[in-house]
Amino acid sequence: MIRVFTAHTGEIDNVEKALADILRQIEPRRLLAYSLGILYYHPDFSGTGIMERLYQALGFSVVGGTTSITTVPGSTDFICLTITVITSDDCMFTALASEPLREDPFQPLEKMCRTILAEKPGGMAKPGLFYIITPYLQKITGDDYVAALDVVSGGVPIFGLTAFTDDVECKNVRTCFNGVEYEDAFILAAFWGNINPRFFLSTIPEERMLSYRAVITDSYKNRVRRINGIPALEYLETSGLSKDGKLLGIASFPIVLYPGNGSRLIRTIYKADAGELLCSGAMPVHASLGISFCDRDFVMASAKKTAQECVGSLGAGPEAPGSIALVSSCAARSWTLGTDFFSEIRELTAEFKDTLPYHFVYSIGEFCPIRDKNKELSNCFLNYSLCICVL
Repeated sequence: MIRVFTAHTGEIDNVEKALADILRQIEPRRLLAYSLGILYYHPDFSGTGIMERLYQALGFSVVGGTTSITTVPGSTDFICLTITVITSDDCMFTALASEPLREDPFQPLEKMCRTILAEKPGGMAKPGLFYIITPYLQKITGDDYVAALDVVSGGVPIFGLTAFTDDVECKNVRTCFNGVEYEDAFILAAFWGNINPRFFLSTIPEERMLSYRAVITDSYKNRVRRINGIPALEYLETSGLSKDGKLLGIASFPIVLYPGNGSRLIRTIYKADAGELLCSGAMPVHASLGISFCDRDFVMASAKKTAQECVGSLGAGPEAPGSIALVSSCAARSWTLGTDFFSEIRELTAEFKDTLPYHFVYSIGEFCPIRDKNKELSNCFLNYSLCICVL
């Protein structure tokens, strides 16, 4: 059984006041034998020292990173730091930061993952959940992370996100482990024991397709060079999404990828680079794709529906003490909301009410298990998605 405590602060200028704000909300004396902190913060908090002071005060592992907007119950500040503390007498937590990631993440992720799996607290065979925060590195995709962890762990469920900032160019993105910030480190926390995570997902439905399927005819990893035999930007121009070699409004138009194995994946186009499309995930040759659209009405309706599914899964009566909804939503969803940045969050929290505490974070990529064609859960990297893990 787990218990959770959430806390928040908007105090940037006075680290000791910010620390006191958070500790007052968490009340460390109420914590159980084993604890883990999950921390997200606006990039204005970077370099202030608050992450280090929090880790020193709490004395257990704290994982996290930057984001544009993050909220927990009671928080209202746009520029905010939030933390969830998960604590238990019978569930244990281990966490690590990877060595710096370069072109290939497999060696540092394998080393980190094997180190965590070797600990096996209490003789447990393997964790019930990996919670991850990844850096923003355009040469490494979320698919690379999933493949590396799946190979080493044997398919431990993965939930988490890619760190983000409020800058569309994703400058100053940081991950954080035990008070230390990183530009290029992958953060992994393992949940051991009687953990039964439940996953809820909203992504772009098939009926929101704008065009017929096309075929990728030339690509390398996450770079698309040609579609239907013509340069990729020329293909997008036929759909009104590019002009004179520049992308137009691409944040609202997801690429739907059909790899041919029965799955259906949503990709973000980061930018046009030397005539190629730099995408968020692997774009294999011969895979088919289509262009969809994401707008405010869809974001609001899908947030409401997914939160209702969450709450409805709890059954009759109040949820068991300690349960929480860990929520990540793609930043591209927020970009469709105009200046009403908190409208998706309000839609979610209106459904959660006092039934289910939550920790909401905007990301630039989401990790969540999905059902494959055999109805089995498989780990997946997503975009334009709202993902919820209920513990």
